[in-house]
Amino acid sequence: MTRSTEIGKDRPCWVLYRLDDNGNEVEMRRFASREVAEAVMRDYDARGHKQAYLVREDKDSPA
Repeated sequence: MTRSTEIGKDRPCWVLYRLDDNGNEVEMRRFASREVAEAVMRDYDARGHKQAYLVREDKDSPA
């Protein structure tokens, strides 16, 4: 993983999901920063694919 996506044990974890036409959620990547996760999500959205994307905090990750 690149440095921007490394998850430290003491940081929250933000997960980028892809939603398909059938409502299935697929985890794509994890990020230490919400801002970076949302920037990557916007990049995928801008590509114009049918899928939708969302970022959610992983509540089970250490805070």
